[in-house]
Amino acid sequence: MQIEAIVLGSGQDGGAPQVGSKDHRGAVRNASSIAIRTASGRVGLFDASPDLRQQWIRLNDLAWVPDGIGSLASVAITHAHMGHYAGLVHLGKEASNAHGVPLLALPSVHAYLKANEPWSTLYAQQHVVAHDATDPFEIDDHIVIRAVEVPHRAEFARNAAFSIEIDETPWLLYLPDIDGWDEWQDARTVIARHRIALVDATFSEPDEVPGRSIAEVKHPFVADTVERFRDLTDDTRIILTHI
Repeated sequence: MQIEAIVLGSGQDGGAPQVGSKDHRGAVRNASSIAIRTASGRVGLFDASPDLRQQWIRLNDLAWVPDGIGSLASVAITHAHMGHYAGLVHLGKEASNAHGVPLLALPSVHAYLKANEPWSTLYAQQHVVAHDATDPFEIDDHIVIRAVEVPHRAEFARNAAFSIEIDETPWLLYLPDIDGWDEWQDARTVIARHRIALVDATFSEPDEVPGRSIAEVKHPFVADTVERFRDLTDDTRIILTHI
């Protein structure tokens, strides 16, 4: 097989249970992230979550990173909400002291990170090297990572999903955050092109966030997602994430 993928986390930015939660029952989830490994052993990480240390342990257990941080061929960041980039601190000199890791993100995400510490030091000291994700990134022969911009709250920067293509054929789509399916007219077409699609499942019910209007944190509801794309599942495996 040319490529493998693993789900490292399927929770919303704060994971589960979140800090401050009074209820510790139910599934414990790390924040949303996946990794891929090519046949030649090149590993790509998608979103650097606050739970990156625990997720790295999983990669070690699978023997995916035999050369430590040197096994990491790329990190792709979907957007500038904390659950998706906070783990980048573990690439700095106080932690793994990574060197020259390609960081794939939209230009506005790079601009945001470069304008704020401690992220800007990661660039200045070459722990990461910025790659404009609007340009396809070839992680290995015939395997390309491509950003697909999708609508989501852009307080700091714009938002992307990532498509992984094998021999120019879409294989896996990682789309943990979107405001709503009606706000992205290409949603159905893009999802249907992929064999596997991990999609936003942040909310099930409108009263899910106590003391806050859900309109402030827009996401599609799971029931709508399931009904809307049900007919695609003969050809596309749809997996819910960012729960």
